[in-house]
Amino acid sequence: MNVNLWNINILGIGFMLVFSAFTAASFMESIVFKDYGKHGITIETGFHSLAVIYGVLGVSNWFAPAIVNKLGSRLSLILSVLPNIGFIFSMYEPYQWSIFLCSTLLGLGGGVLWTANGEVIARNSPGDTKPRNTGIFWSWFNMSALVGNTFLYFQLGNAETISDSNRHTIYLVLGGFSVTGLLSFILLKNTPTPIGDGDFTEEPSPWQPIKDGMRFAVSSNMGLLYGAFIFTGLSLNFWSSVYIVIIGNVFPKRNYLALAGILIGLGQVSSGFIWSVLTYKIGRRGVLLCTTVVCCTAFTLVYLAFPSDAATTQEARAQGVPIIASNIYLSLFVALLLGLGDGGFNVTIYATLGQLWEDAPAPAFAVFKFVQGILATAAFLYCGDLLLPYQLLILGLACVIGCIFFLILDYKCALHAEYEVLPDSTQRANSGNKKQFYEELEQPLMQTDP
Repeated sequence: MNVNLWNINILGIGFMLVFSAFTAASFMESIVFKDYGKHGITIETGFHSLAVIYGVLGVSNWFAPAIVNKLGSRLSLILSVLPNIGFIFSMYEPYQWSIFLCSTLLGLGGGVLWTANGEVIARNSPGDTKPRNTGIFWSWFNMSALVGNTFLYFQLGNAETISDSNRHTIYLVLGGFSVTGLLSFILLKNTPTPIGDGDFTEEPSPWQPIKDGMRFAVSSNMGLLYGAFIFTGLSLNFWSSVYIVIIGNVFPKRNYLALAGILIGLGQVSSGFIWSVLTYKIGRRGVLLCTTVVCCTAFTLVYLAFPSDAATTQEARAQGVPIIASNIYLSLFVALLLGLGDGGFNVTIYATLGQLWEDAPAPAFAVFKFVQGILATAAFLYCGDLLLPYQLLILGLACVIGCIFFLILDYKCALHAEYEVLPDSTQRANSGNKKQFYEELEQPLMQTDP
């Protein structure tokens, strides 16, 4: 195996191990805290901890490139996993101060971790190998939701509460996953492959990504994507925590939580393949419409099958009565739909940003992650107090509005000077049209396009 393939596989294995631990730990956090109930820890502590993580992560994306440029990608990867390890071990015997301190550090490290990941893939993908190498990385990474939650399923068994001894075992093993992931990054090898063509370029200012991001943030076309960005932030809150809490408050067996996590993971893993194939058949507009239907179907089923206090009750079980009887099989099907729907929106956003801003993708993705992180933070702050029907109403409206504004952007771009950027066509414009197109991308939001 050559150096480039070695590094891509080691990177993928490391991320799979690190996120097997984080995904399982964050899925279970609020329910673990509810069953713990000491040192002032409550179910809302879990929601607020995740709010801190995603809020800080959204901000850290702006500064991460400067840190990676200074430290190098391998050292950045190693150092940025340390907060992840601290966060997981902090739940061995949780205290409020340790949970929120580790959540803040984890958010800071997250931006660096993902920026360093992008640099490793770029440096080890010479020529036309980037699609192949990206696919290898994501194949490894997508296993994380399955690995961590499968462990949880067998560890939790038929328990109806998570005891101290069970919690200790869970977080020791998950911490071991993260430590092993960190150690795997040490195996990354130096590669002579440059990102560009090897010519000397002046090191960019650490403020340049922020300046570029601000310029993109106020452009008219980026403004049309904000609706989709907002929905993915709200959706992240719902599938990664609220829905797991709902199941924990309705069904007695704690291993059902792990099953829901597995089904959400399967939905996200399969979404990349399903929506990519459908894009070639019905175009990106059709895919987003199908994704919107999937999401709204899931929200409707949650409204029908769960009581209104399922996300907010402080009792051992939800006290309300659902419209239809709660059923674990229906609940697991909804989990699959949530994974498919969220994956479809993210696949569409990633493809659109990469295509519209292919000459400078990093600032565009920073805008996306910032908006997503801030909205996820807001949702984590209100989800412990707002009754389930109102949360679902917010999600449904955000989903539909995000889809509508995306379709407006898609139609607008498709009409522009023979430059079709969003449908399934692979046609490229000539350089003159492309230059004009990018100039118009950066026009302010309030400016009327000609």
